[in-house]
Amino acid sequence: MKQLKFGSTGIEVPSVILGCMRMNSATEPEKVLQTAVEHGITFFDHADIYGSGECEQVFANSLAKTSIKREDLFIQSKCGIVPGEMYDFS
Repeated sequence: MKQLKFGSTGIEVPSVILGCMRMNSATEPEKVLQTAVEHGITFFDHADIYGSGECEQVFANSLAKTSIKREDLFIQSKCGIVPGEMYDFS
């Protein structure tokens, strides 16, 4: 898997990111994580509105069922997204 520099940090991350918007509907989400990591995908995209927050919980629970270490992953999350309003950081 091709690696890219993450901004100006010098940290290398995979060129492919796995979006977790539908993680709560996966039949075996831990298998999704395991397969992704086995193929070099260690960067995961989240947002607090994915599944009304359920996707992040499913991800955490699934990660706990694997031997994958949290410190080996890159997790990006977005916040303040309000359906119909775009963003609200109040």
